[in-house]
Amino acid sequence: MVAATLHRARAARTGLRGWWVRERVTGVALYLFAVRWAAWCVAAAIVVLDVVPKANVQREPVLIAGTFAQNAAATFYLPLLRPRVRELIHRSIGRVDDILVLSLFDVTLALAIVFLSGGWDSPYYLFALASLLVPSSILGLRSNLLLTSSFVASYVLIVCTSGKGINGPWHGRELNNFAVFVTLPFIVTLVVQFLGWMSRELAAQREAARQALDENLRLQRERELLAAEQERTRLAREIHDGIGQSIYMLSLNLEAAADAANGQPAMNERLQRLVVLAKQILLEVRHYIFDLKPLLEGEAGVASALRSQVREFSAVAGLPVSVEVTGRERTLSPTSGTALYRIAQEALANVYRHAQAKEARLLLVFDDHAVTLEVRDDGVGLPSAGEGGHGLRNIRQRVEDLRGTLTIESAPGHGTIVRAVLPTEEP
Repeated sequence: MVAATLHRARAARTGLRGWWVRERVTGVALYLFAVRWAAWCVAAAIVVLDVVPKANVQREPVLIAGTFAQNAAATFYLPLLRPRVRELIHRSIGRVDDILVLSLFDVTLALAIVFLSGGWDSPYYLFALASLLVPSSILGLRSNLLLTSSFVASYVLIVCTSGKGINGPWHGRELNNFAVFVTLPFIVTLVVQFLGWMSRELAAQREAARQALDENLRLQRERELLAAEQERTRLAREIHDGIGQSIYMLSLNLEAAADAANGQPAMNERLQRLVVLAKQILLEVRHYIFDLKPLLEGEAGVASALRSQVREFSAVAGLPVSVEVTGRERTLSPTSGTALYRIAQEALANVYRHAQAKEARLLLVFDDHAVTLEVRDDGVGLPSAGEGGHGLRNIRQRVEDLRGTLTIESAPGHGTIVRAVLPTEEP
């Protein structure tokens, strides 16, 4: 309660400037209030100059002071009074547009002023007419016509019952003025409706222009991304067809040279090391190709990408690797799919570099809430379960980043099982 009171006090101290910021008052709204004050100034001038019959100013200066207070209350309602009055209206008649309710009350009060000031020849007719501006800017055309008709009917009733009433000149020599007075409210309503329509049209055009600009920017970004993607694809293809194939042919020639050097143990050992080095370089090159053009892009799923990876690995490393996929394959997020591809890549690279295995097996299991990737080999194993080098640390980090779990089962001479479980989402 204290905080709310302080907030209202701060809002009151900011005055009109704070009101404009909070309520986004437009030029049209300011124009309406300016017209209202101009109408009051006309009434004040008529009263001060004493150019109307005495019957129309017999309650002065009370009426001029009252209309000034009414105008000031309407002008400063938003910055000073709205929080409390809106709460009172909501408690009394429910959730309604407080601006509309109070503006209709304002129209009624303005018509009462016209009645108290003698009806016909009242200096406050323009003031009452200006009170229609705010509700006319809120209501639709049909509601506005109904409001204006009620205003005119009330005005006719007022001139019939106040001042000289039916004995007044409004239906005689001043009938032309009376016709103007009953026509003006409809003109005001239609003008305000037109201004509102123009404002909405301009806002719609600005929104359409903004959306068109956003669409153009989106298309430009898509074109830039497409161009970058095409360039990455071109580089990946050139590396694969150029450097990759050259290193692969180099490894084959080194293997042939090593076979030919069987009678020279030193030369054979050196060539075998070069073969291993060439294959490791080829695997690294394929890693870079994946960075440029991930195999998980397009319509192929993670299972297809892993099978392709295993085929390339077996061709380079000369190590048979079987692939088994169980469960209904699900669409994974790019992050999860890339992580699985990288985990398999690191695990197979470790098998090639350190395991001295004769064969390996890759198992991919899909269930309702997770996907499991298991890579096992029949190699020499780790010195103790869970230990490993840089590759296993990378795998562990990737799994932890996706809130998954990693288990490593290994013993010297009994191979190694690397098992990563990642949570999945419903596609």
